[in-house]
Amino acid sequence: MEVDQQRLAILANKRFSEVLREGFKLFVNSYGYIFLPLMMFSIISILLQVFLLTDLEWNVNTLDISVSEIMEKPDLTESEWNLLVKYLLMYFALIFLNNLISGMGVGGIITTIAMCSVSTFLYKKYVQGEVDFASSFKSSFNKKILLVILIIGIFIPIGTFLFFIPAVIIYAFYIFLIYTYNMKDNNNPISKARFISKGAFWKLIGVFVINFIILASINVIYTSIIDFIINVDSATFSYNYNSWYDPATRNFGMIILYKILYSFVDIIFAPLFICLLTSLFATLKAQKDLGYDYRREARPVSIGYQEPYRPLKVDSPESYEEVPSYGIPLKEGLYCPFCGYHIERPKKFCPKCGEDISFINEQ
Repeated sequence: MEVDQQRLAILANKRFSEVLREGFKLFVNSYGYIFLPLMMFSIISILLQVFLLTDLEWNVNTLDISVSEIMEKPDLTESEWNLLVKYLLMYFALIFLNNLISGMGVGGIITTIAMCSVSTFLYKKYVQGEVDFASSFKSSFNKKILLVILIIGIFIPIGTFLFFIPAVIIYAFYIFLIYTYNMKDNNNPISKARFISKGAFWKLIGVFVINFIILASINVIYTSIIDFIINVDSATFSYNYNSWYDPATRNFGMIILYKILYSFVDIIFAPLFICLLTSLFATLKAQKDLGYDYRREARPVSIGYQEPYRPLKVDSPESYEEVPSYGIPLKEGLYCPFCGYHIERPKKFCPKCGEDISFINEQ
């Protein structure tokens, strides 16, 4: 029990910079386990987009030329207005359905399932160390995952379509549902997720923004190189690209390869966001499990502790009079300078708050 309390306190005491550092470390240490399942779900997402939405994408692209010409006219006829409305409806439907399948980093049905499939493993590995991946992966697929798909996988894309604000709220309030739904002895995973995320809005936003900046920066470099290699501005490429989508000459294989090629960075770095999120979740959950919001800048100090870094030794009854105790008898041993907890024997870490107190024993 003492080890568990100490581990919780160490987790709870991490600064946001430490949380991010631990998330990157988890990304490196767990990459071999979680890359294959996340890559598999990424490929499934691309396949669904290609086979379900290629016709819609073709129609949007072919209408685009006509709409551009229509928008330049000062007065539009009824047929032109109808064409414009048709284009806008198909265009936004395409964006929404793409987002519903794979999301924009967060949300989307397939992306949510992918995150749920590795979330239990990552959390246990981060907190406990070694854990069996196969059993954790298998246990992730239960009936409660439907609740996560509904809230994270469907509501976030809908919120994104409604000017992003609802999506941001759902993300900040309930993203931890990908962990809490699979926790034992937890009958209300939604309330648990909201409870853990409470007060951490900007940290959650920070994790998303940092992940987005990293992927976007790498993507800009990568896509620039690919565009240069395949010469996307050439007439030959434009002709081939259109032929892949044209119903008369459609080539699903080339469309899939093209989308995988341009999604390569997202596939390779897919584990990064869930690793950063896991580190943050573990810290916030530890704070809530300890029963208070743990803050480094405001630690309670025992009123019987006069000199914060001085061990208290008692050899005789008279020694109690040498240290002011404010009416509280001091026990033999020492007190943690951070939380005031009484420690009978020298330890490296405080059993209550987890702080390093080895410097006391060296004095």
